[in-house]
Amino acid sequence: MSPFFMSLLLIVGLGIFGHTMYKKIQLLMALEPTDRLNHITTRIKNVVVIALGQKRLVGRKKERSAGIMHAFIFWGFCVLLIRSLNLYAEGFIKGYQLPFLGDDFILGYLYIALKDIMEGIVLVMACYAIFRRVVLKPERLHNSWEAYFVLGMIAILMISDLLLDGARYNLILLHNNPSHLHFFNNPQYGSEFVWTPVCVWGAYLISWMGATSTGYLMTCMFWLHIITQLTFLNFLPLGKHFHVITALPNVFLKSLGYPHEKTKLLDLEDESVWEDESLGINHIHQLNWKQGLDLYTCTECGRCKEVCPAFTTDKPLSLHDFNDSLKFEMLDNADNLIKRAKLAATLTKEGDPEKNEAIKAQMAELNSKKSLVGDVISEDTLWACTNCRACEQVCPVTIEQVPRIIAMRQGQALMAGVYPQELNTAFKGLERNGNPWGIGYDKRAEWADGLDVKIMAQDSAVDYLLWVGCAGSFDDRSKKVSVSLVKILQKAGISFAILGKEEKCTGDFARRSGNEMMYQMMAQENIETLNNYKVKKIIAACPHCLNTLKHDYPQMGGNYEVIHHTQFIEELVRSGKITLNKSLEGSLTYHDPCFLGRYNSVYNQPRSILQSLSKDGLKELDRHGQESFCCGAGGGRMWMEETIGKRINLERAEEIADQKVETVAVACPFCLTMIEDGMKELDKDEQIKTQDICELVANNMV
Repeated sequence: MSPFFMSLLLIVGLGIFGHTMYKKIQLLMALEPTDRLNHITTRIKNVVVIALGQKRLVGRKKERSAGIMHAFIFWGFCVLLIRSLNLYAEGFIKGYQLPFLGDDFILGYLYIALKDIMEGIVLVMACYAIFRRVVLKPERLHNSWEAYFVLGMIAILMISDLLLDGARYNLILLHNNPSHLHFFNNPQYGSEFVWTPVCVWGAYLISWMGATSTGYLMTCMFWLHIITQLTFLNFLPLGKHFHVITALPNVFLKSLGYPHEKTKLLDLEDESVWEDESLGINHIHQLNWKQGLDLYTCTECGRCKEVCPAFTTDKPLSLHDFNDSLKFEMLDNADNLIKRAKLAATLTKEGDPEKNEAIKAQMAELNSKKSLVGDVISEDTLWACTNCRACEQVCPVTIEQVPRIIAMRQGQALMAGVYPQELNTAFKGLERNGNPWGIGYDKRAEWADGLDVKIMAQDSAVDYLLWVGCAGSFDDRSKKVSVSLVKILQKAGISFAILGKEEKCTGDFARRSGNEMMYQMMAQENIETLNNYKVKKIIAACPHCLNTLKHDYPQMGGNYEVIHHTQFIEELVRSGKITLNKSLEGSLTYHDPCFLGRYNSVYNQPRSILQSLSKDGLKELDRHGQESFCCGAGGGRMWMEETIGKRINLERAEEIADQKVETVAVACPFCLTMIEDGMKELDKDEQIKTQDICELVANNMV
């Protein structure tokens, strides 16, 4: 091999790659800061399980074959990394072998065997990937030339290395016996076949070649492999296959403790944020570097849109296109973003005010002239999202979509004053009466009349606060759920009380609609009330309330132990405080609420309760558990009109009806409304009853 040629290839190839990566990283560092370097041990575990273990690909039932295919290609490249290092070294030192991987070590034989088998598998998987794109054509895939080019390079890498070793074997055999080279009659093939069966078959295919031709072939395959690998390396950062490089760091830097980055608590009293228009995300420079890394890492696999309730019901929200649009806007403004970041670094809090203002003026000149919403992303696209997190749950590289969407909604609601007009009624209801219905706040506890329920203002010496929520207080259908929950708690002898007219909306839908000001107003009033009563434990009847009280309120000093009613009821049953009759007849299924399941990982407790009730057991929907399908009410959509495409709740209702069940259990007031409305639209509300788990438990207690 030629050390000079190898040196030239490495200098050129790695030099270009290094320059490309430097520019890519420099662009990320020009974006807003965020801290993602805590809990290193947990982050390493995530990399091992999610990235190296390919958990989200091989663990998903749907299209598992495609997931296994991708996983083996990835694992194959991991194994072949060692081989690549050895080949680069061989370019300088003929016959070089890495320490402990030579012919004198059993480890060397084991690695060569593993490498050989993995190359064969990767080659088969690459061919299968091409077959899927050409023949099967899954709807979620984007059939681009880039995909075929990369798959072709993968195949060339595998074939070239297999033929390289095959030619090497044949040269050894020709040296030992120049007059005789035959696969079946040469015993040397048999011994090599034990360790490298794929390479030996490759050697057999070229066994008709003479020594000179075989030598030329080996040299050609060596350099073809090296050149293809360096070409591949430099091609990766230029398109969607950049994820091959960024996936591991993106998984390492994913949010911990909560499914995704929590919505940023905006400092609304800081006048400068209003002057600089820096509330939410309005322009590309307001993304933080992790959000930029997410855009780099999108694989364009289409899994997100396949599970998205908006996309599957013909709304204009394709998260692949969403990510691409933001990425191209970021790349188009790369130079200005980098210049802007350098100017920002010169700003000082105690510096010359006039100088700082001049720097800010220069920074403003470098801002993109495009507004992200309107110029880059359409308004209908932004507001179609239900915040269900189905996209994040299936994303193999842990891209966080929802926080970015909420931040962009904040920019629209707070800075541009643009949002769906039907939200005005709900916002006014919050502002005037503390609930989106706008019903008088003094009527909040009327549902509990005659139930002998304590009010905190009268007696706060209780173990639990029951957070009823707006739906459970004002919606006629959900009031029945509140009554059932009270009966259960009273039957179990639980010491609890409600806030009554002192309870206000948690502000969940306001925050998810971008109205951070309204959310903070609601949250602050509720936290003051809760802290005044020294509340420690809360039972929430609504998953949206649960999520906000448990995860959002701590940002403003509201720290409580919050549990959903299904979790609490399951514990009551398990501890024997209530006993259930297994008397519920007829087929039964369960719809997982997004904010109970994907946001708070509550899957087993509701099912345990239903199994204790049903004579016939629980019949799961096709989309259930982590892959449950949204009812369509999250992300503030409960209060918006759904005028584009098919109604999401109808899509879910049809899936439930197809199961031919008699009862569908829910655990969320929004889901109750949406599923029940869907059944009415299908004219199946008499055949299929929609009931909250509380109602089923209350009607089947001993």
